[in-house]
Amino acid sequence: MSQCAHKLCHPRFQTVTCSPGTGALREEQDSRLDSRSAKGERKSAGVHHPNASIYLPKKTNGHHSAPQKGPCVSSALTSEESSVDVSVIVCAYSLERYGHLLDTIDSLVHQLHPVVEIVVVIDKNTTLYRQLASDTEAYGWHNVKLKFNEELSGVSYARNVGIRESSGDIIAFIDDDAIADPKWVQAIVGSFVGDERVGAVTGLTVPRWESDGSWLPKELYWMISCSYVTATTTYEVERSFGMNMAIKRTVLDRVGLFDERLGLVGKKWLGGEDTELVWRVSKSGFKILCNPDVKVFHAIPKTRLEIDALLKRAFAGGTSEGNMIRIARRRVSPKTRQQYLSTLLFEFLPTKVRDAITQRSRVALKQALLVGMVLVFWGFGFGYGYVV
Repeated sequence: MSQCAHKLCHPRFQTVTCSPGTGALREEQDSRLDSRSAKGERKSAGVHHPNASIYLPKKTNGHHSAPQKGPCVSSALTSEESSVDVSVIVCAYSLERYGHLLDTIDSLVHQLHPVVEIVVVIDKNTTLYRQLASDTEAYGWHNVKLKFNEELSGVSYARNVGIRESSGDIIAFIDDDAIADPKWVQAIVGSFVGDERVGAVTGLTVPRWESDGSWLPKELYWMISCSYVTATTTYEVERSFGMNMAIKRTVLDRVGLFDERLGLVGKKWLGGEDTELVWRVSKSGFKILCNPDVKVFHAIPKTRLEIDALLKRAFAGGTSEGNMIRIARRRVSPKTRQQYLSTLLFEFLPTKVRDAITQRSRVALKQALLVGMVLVFWGFGFGYGYVV
């Protein structure tokens, strides 16, 4: 890399120094941190996450210290890759995740492949909009574009607003509580370049635990919007999470935008909008690729690991798929569902039941019971969504 003294040029990484102007920026950061410390705010060292090759941000009053200005650009980009403009859409509606939202934007500002614009769509919350506008100016995030919605219209509507406000050749999406790997955009662009048949790209979503989540089976990671299947090479898929996906603008022009009858509205969980859109992309003759280098790290609070929350999520997941069939007339491949159910019923459950008996493992028993309950709640949810 021509401008970075460390392979990870994002400011959240502890050992990084970037040029030019590093000294001045570091002095500016230190002065802001000293100012916050004088007000009694706690500074803590960055913490290395065991499940990812990143350092979590240094936190000050719930979010990171002042970011450095401007991205570090990788000299490894080909001329074709560097000519591709990428817009990233982020949607938010609540101040509850404001610290995460700042971390999200910060990770996008400091991508190895520069982002032409970061479009942040705020649903209804004027306080959130004004606070973010102020911090955007203070942090020098010149490629951040804010858009305010008068109504809490839901994630599908908000994403469509972002798409219309954007100008990039590729439109990428990430949630407001996820951190993009420094190579996220570069990996997205690399997945499209060289193959006109690629219409959409997704990748790995890795949990960033805020409490111990080691007991949750990977087979249920979809319930926390994380990847339950991992790979080391790029492969074709038929669905993706909207929190980590990208689509070519020309493809969106052809297949249309998100179906606004589907998707999360406030705290009312009703998904399927991402799966339905990717389904249309696939049916139009384009490939959907999953590239493991297209990686984001999703914050998982303790509340999402509570049993009642997981069962509600299972019911909502079933409802979403039932709704997708009833409303949009889209259906996930039966083969995909059968393979997943077969793995749970004939591999996972027998193994966990055996471990619970022979090793007297409470964790294995808990996992087996949870998977059983999830299947039941998902089934009831599917029926409810399909009929109601």
